[in-house]
Order: sequence, then structure tokens, then C-alpha cells
Amino acid sequence: GNAFSRDALANMIVSELATPEVEVKHAAEPLPTETELVRTAQTKERNVVIVILESTRAQSTTPYNEDLDTTPFLAELARESLVFERAYTVVPHTSKALVASLCGVPPPLDTARTESEPGIIPARCIADLLKERGYRTVFFQSATKDFERRPQLVDNLGYEDFFATEDMSKFGFEATNYFGYEDNIMLEPSRKWLEKNGDEPFLATYLTATGHHQYVVPDRYGKKRFVEDEELNRYLNTMRYQDFFVRNLVDQYKDLGLYEDTTFIIFGDHGEGFDEHGLKQHDNTIYNEGLHIPLIIHQPGRWEDGRWIEPAVNELDILPTVADLLGYRIGGGTYPGASMLTPPENRTLRASCYHVHTCLASITNDKKYIYHYGNQAEEYFDLARDPHERHNIIERLSEEKIEALRKDLLTWEGRIEASYEERSSDEKTEASE
Repeated sequence: GNAFSRDALANMIVSELATPEVEVKHAAEPLPTETELVRTAQTKERNVVIVILESTRAQSTTPYNEDLDTTPFLAELARESLVFERAYTVVPHTSKALVASLCGVPPPLDTARTESEPGIIPARCIADLLKERGYRTVFFQSATKDFERRPQLVDNLGYEDFFATEDMSKFGFEATNYFGYEDNIMLEPSRKWLEKNGDEPFLATYLTATGHHQYVVPDRYGKKRFVEDEELNRYLNTMRYQDFFVRNLVDQYKDLGLYEDTTFIIFGDHGEGFDEHGLKQHDNTIYNEGLHIPLIIHQPGRWEDGRWIEPAVNELDILPTVADLLGYRIGGGTYPGASMLTPPENRTLRASCYHVHTCLASITNDKKYIYHYGNQAEEYFDLARDPHERHNIIERLSEEKIEALRKDLLTWEGRIEASYEERSSDEKTEASE
């Protein structure tokens, strides 16, 4: 019965039994490796700016928590933007989030960082699609170049130009953690690139680093006391710093006369845990503090009175949304996500921990199921009544329902693994020919 499902040893047995049942030899759907953007009567070539905020959870930003004045500029922007009430990461780790959001497919669910292997991503990414339409593409980060094999990953993502801190003047800028600098270090390289390339449509992506642990707060804007806990307060101040960076970046686009013709998509790559469920940082934080991210789309002249979207979305929806915002139809294949301009309701979104066989989660409407591979009891939450996931109500479900939820996640995991195996096999075949 239900007690059996929640027993750790029993769960390990169930996992061993269940996994072979859902193994797949090939991806269930054709991979979106031959896709293209097809012009329509609605096509309009606007610039696209994607700002990815490191380790930024929704609950620590002002638009999602009006009692916390950490990100007043984001709150100001949100009043004239499309804001997504329930947006989620797919895997709470930066390199994985980049694949999900910029390529529209789930990342490999492993810790080998296989997303950096040549040709491994089983999809055409946003940069690839837009380059064919005459867009220039650039990726900026305030982290060091070789952190997590980033040059190889950015190349896989399809970007033409890549700037890391080795390409930037560090004079006057502070290091904020063991691999990055304060985010304003990107502003001058951004200005120079835009002055050279801004006369044609472009895709520019900015990845911050200041929000990452160890949560070192630059002195540039001072510090505020948000909470008594010292570590959490430092984190909240890094959120405040990132908000200044976003303001500075938007001001740069205004100064260069690019603002009106640019669509800004701003979101957290993943959240961050501070012991709410006995977990810190992000890799295996499968609860809302790790998965629930801010997501804002700002397009000058549109949504001037602001609009909040209630149906749940995740990072897989960003690529289809970019196509929709620009008025393109995606031809030659399909992606698993959907345009967030008209997000489907009553669908299931899935997520995984970073470390292999640690945890999976599914969210359907307000119900969330977490599978821990027998490492701890399975969990089920009613997010409408229990948004902080304090009350596990798994025992209210029948054994059949629990088994169906578990099998759904293991099937999803198996299909993702199969898609990367298929892509890897295709690459080896092409290389041999």
C-alpha cells in the first residue's frame, strides 16, 4: 500500500523494478535538429536580449515578493511587462538551464556536462535559428571563460561571438565568487559590440555571476539589511546588485537608441536553497526555492499596463516564445515547449536534480510530486494550499496513482537519455562518413 511506496528500501526496489519498464531505445519524438524559422505575415525583425540571472529564485525578487525590496527595477519593469507567475527551471544548474532555455530541449540528466561535447545537443538552438535570418549573435558572461567548459557550450548553443572576463578589463571591478566578477564588467564590452553590430537585428545574451555562492556583495552600491541571517542577507544583496546591473543594461540600450526595437527576456537560471528543506545552494534543490524562477518579458510599447500569466511555464518554453514574439513559425520539426504568449493549461512540467538518480519532480496544475529514487520518501504537495511545501500528502494518493506519477517521470528521464544517445550516435556516424 501507500506505506510501502514511502519506505526508502521499498522505493529502491520499486526503482529497480520500474526503470527497465520505461527504458526506451529511441527518442519517442523526432529530434528538432532540422528546424528553421519560417517567415509569416506577422514577422517583424526585432532585436532580442536574453538576461539570465544567476541563482535567482522568484521569492527573493520584488515582483514576486512585494515585501522584499531587493529588485525595485525589476518591479518597475514588471509593471510594463508580461510576467509569469509560475515559471520553473528544468534542472537547477546553470549549464543545464542554458540548454533548456536557449535550445528548447531538456539537457542531459547527468553530471558529466555532456552538453559541452561537440554536436551533442539534440536540437537547433535560438542562436542557430536566428543566424539564418540574418541576426548577429553574442553571448556575454561575467564568469571566467573556462568555468564548466563554457566556450564549448556557447559554441554548441550556436553563438558567433563570446565574451568572458578574460576578454574584459577588470580594473575597478571586484571578484564576487571563485569564478566570476561583478556583472557591471559586461557593460563596456556590450556597448562596444552594440556600437559595431547594432545596426542589424541581433540576439544578445547576458549571464550574470554575482548571485552565485559564496554571495560576495560588491561595494559599488553598498549593502542593506533585509534579514538577520547573515548568509541569506548577503544573497539578497547580490540580488539587489543584479537589479542595478539590469537597470544599467537597459539604460545602455536606451542611450544607444536600441531600446524601442528590442525585446528583453529576463529570468533566473535556477533558484537557491537556504535550508528550507535541509538543502543549500541549488544543484539538488528540487523544491520551489530551487525551481521557481522569475521570468519577465519586456517589449517597449506592449503590455504597458502589465500582465501576469497564471498557467505554469518552464525554460523549455523560451525558444518557442522567441519565435512567436518575432512572428516566425517553426518549421521542420517541433520542440517540447510552447509559446508563453498563449501557454497551455493543465499540462505537466517536469524537472530533475543535477546529480544522477537523486530526484525528479512533476508539477501538474497545483500538484507537485517528487521522486527520490528511494533515498527518501516520495512527496506530494498541494502548492495552492501549501506553496512552501511543508506538508507531504503522499498518503492521500492510491498506490496506482503513485505508480503512474513515478512511471511518468522515469519515462521522461529515459526519453531524454535516449535523445542524447541518438544524437551521439548520429554524430559518430557523420564523423565516420
